[in-house]
Amino acid sequence: MNNSIDKWLLGHKTRAVRTKDSGGFFVGKKKSAPPLKPGYGLANLRAAAMKQPEVMVKITRRLSKGNNGLKGIRNHLDYISRNGEVEVENQDGEKFQSKKALRNQINDWRKLGIPEQSKRREAINIVLSMPPGTPPQAVKNAAREFATEQFQGHQYAFALHTDSDRPDEPAHPHVHLCVLIRDEFGQRLNPRKNDLYEWRLRFAEKMREQGVPCAATRRQLRGVTIKENSTLKAMEKRGYVGIVHKRQAQELIKAIRKNKRPAHLYLKEAVQTRHEIVQAYAEISKELYKAGHKTEARLLSKFAKEIIDAGFNTQAQNVFDKTVKDIKHNINQNTHQER
Repeated sequence: MNNSIDKWLLGHKTRAVRTKDSGGFFVGKKKSAPPLKPGYGLANLRAAAMKQPEVMVKITRRLSKGNNGLKGIRNHLDYISRNGEVEVENQDGEKFQSKKALRNQINDWRKLGIPEQSKRREAINIVLSMPPGTPPQAVKNAAREFATEQFQGHQYAFALHTDSDRPDEPAHPHVHLCVLIRDEFGQRLNPRKNDLYEWRLRFAEKMREQGVPCAATRRQLRGVTIKENSTLKAMEKRGYVGIVHKRQAQELIKAIRKNKRPAHLYLKEAVQTRHEIVQAYAEISKELYKAGHKTEARLLSKFAKEIIDAGFNTQAQNVFDKTVKDIKHNINQNTHQER
């Protein structure tokens, strides 16, 4: 039963994260990451039903295409080290806490053939994050274990950021992980959306090993229809607005002008997806009950009901509702003052 729940939660077979031009012949044997522990599916569903915090794993993107080579890596290490103020650790456990030490690490990576400027990305920058209140050292330890397993054969460096480092730092503890694209055999990382979800599952596993309750589930599995993407928010602050956000903004402006609530552009798909998820929860609850896991069965049944009762509001609809509410409140206040 656990095996079937695991497969359902992952939802896919993850591919090897390498590009087609990496080549299939090399001397030696690349070690793959160990499999997720059996029962991770039920562990994550139980955690989500208990409203335990969700782990976050994302790849940050550079806005400048001119920072793909060693220059970009150097700039990123300067950033995550706060110019040498914050400790940086590499794949071998070596620790650096000065700009000079970081330059030595960069020079070592230069010897691997990474050019100063490159048309292709030579490293990926990953952020592993937990909500405020999570012990920072636990996050760093879990990130270290995650990287050791997931990026065997790759050179990388990572640093922990907390609000104790700087007053302007976000309250949630998070680790910046810079991984060189090519491994020791020349194979290139090329992660996709499914790979990122598996990384979340693996990071959650490592956090639980640190004694921190947490979950890694897709937002649809929690009945959440609004996507909260901090990466997009950060890009918007820098002046970048994506096509989807432009379309949402246009729809919202039209709705406010016409005083008509904007439509949910993907309501049919959202309803169908939720129906399938609730059905799956019903089947899993039934099997759990038969197997004698009555507490988990009841917990998942209750969770399914909460998802059924959850709404389908979009961000545009919520903004419209709030705008209308604020307008009515202002009108009522003005009317009251005139009296």
